[in-house]
Amino acid sequence: MGDGREPAPETVAAALLGDGPHRAVADVVRARLRMVPEGARALDAAEASPGDARKRELLTAAVAHLLASDQAFARYLATTGLGRPADPPTVQLRSEPGTVQLRVGPPSAPPPKGPTTVQLRTGPAAARAQAALAARRSTAGIVAALVLVLIAALVALGVHLGSRPLLKPGGPGLAHAARPLGDPVLVRGVLPDEGAMPRGWQVQRAPQSGTGVTGPLPCLLPDSCDQQLAYATVTFGATSVQTVEFDVVAFASPEAAAKAFDSALDRTAGEESTTVAIPRIGDQSATRTHGSSSAVALVRVGGVLLLVRDDGPGAALTAPGLTVFARLLADRAGQAQDGRTPDASARGTTG
Repeated sequence: MGDGREPAPETVAAALLGDGPHRAVADVVRARLRMVPEGARALDAAEASPGDARKRELLTAAVAHLLASDQAFARYLATTGLGRPADPPTVQLRSEPGTVQLRVGPPSAPPPKGPTTVQLRTGPAAARAQAALAARRSTAGIVAALVLVLIAALVALGVHLGSRPLLKPGGPGLAHAARPLGDPVLVRGVLPDEGAMPRGWQVQRAPQSGTGVTGPLPCLLPDSCDQQLAYATVTFGATSVQTVEFDVVAFASPEAAAKAFDSALDRTAGEESTTVAIPRIGDQSATRTHGSSSAVALVRVGGVLLLVRDDGPGAALTAPGLTVFARLLADRAGQAQDGRTPDASARGTTG
């Protein structure tokens, strides 16, 4: 990954056995481990005896193997709290009239009284000159600080200055680049092919695409079916009993897609449905299971609604694993709406 945010297997393994602040992410890791027999055995053994050092070592080894063999999942973990390194020690320089103080330690730590603080005293003349210089720079410093705060806020919101308009042409809010995908060919391009899927997944039902609500997907906006522009769908299988279906539905605007997201979410509700907590993907996302053998992830990216359905034994148990597929589809939908040819891939993962 190369950005200093690689998740440490020891940290991930510890999160699996504790009640720390990353329980939702830990649930995703548990589901991924249980997709392979070795990971499931190591996890079960460590959970049964969390104080057994040997079993914790075996769990750490299983996590390390998962991260090494599934780079897409490792990159996902790097975006969560488990992939964020602790704040490194900092060197702080504080200047006051007559005193220059150098301190080593976390920004939030109180001023230490020990040898980690070094003070350099200056004479009265130097102190007066320093105070006058600080006064002259105060206004410019405040303006510069405000500019930096504004830029940091924009970057945090994901607004790349100069690359796209700040506001959507049709109304308030942040822009997501984009043109509606009214052409079925463009919508079909969002679907992954076998080359973009984790190894072992093959097409079970060939891709289909079309306009409006003429295909297998119903109208998700009963009062505004004309806002549902095009669709595409494909189904993959890893075994004879497990399939994953990808559905892409393009709408005339992000607002219409948001209403369709709510409508589709309502359609997935039922007596046997259960909401599964996974990290947010795209502009909106949700995952639900139905009984023990079906799960569906819904994601909205701009004006496109995405559905990923997992059917097969144990689908409810591995529902968080749908994150890999949902993020893949979301990345490809974002590329298409940015006017690029979708090429996001999960190749190299084990599914």
